[in-house]
Amino acid sequence: MKKLSLLLVVVLAAVLFAGCNNDPDATYTVTYNSNGATSGFPPNDNNQYKSGEEATVLGQGILLRTGYEFLNWNTKSDGTGDSHSAGSKITIKGAVFLYAIWVVKP
Repeated sequence: MKKLSLLLVVVLAAVLFAGCNNDPDATYTVTYNSNGATSGFPPNDNNQYKSGEEATVLGQGILLRTGYEFLNWNTKSDGTGDSHSAGSKITIKGAVFLYAIWVVKP
């Protein structure tokens, strides 16, 4: 019975911790996506961040979209995720993907 209990504990622990990153030296990137821009390139953050570190959100740089104005960056391409303006700080918890959010010019 003790062996069965120990096996059950081991299996449960494996299930609970599956996918957890236990590597304290793991690093992550912040990647910017132009999300429909018609010219220019999204900014490039060449830094490697550890979990818990802060990254500064970059501006739009030379990224443009005809008939639109750049609004901010968002964690989802449709703008329904977390919004981040240039110069704001984000705490790294894994790889970050930020999408340009555009609004129609009046």
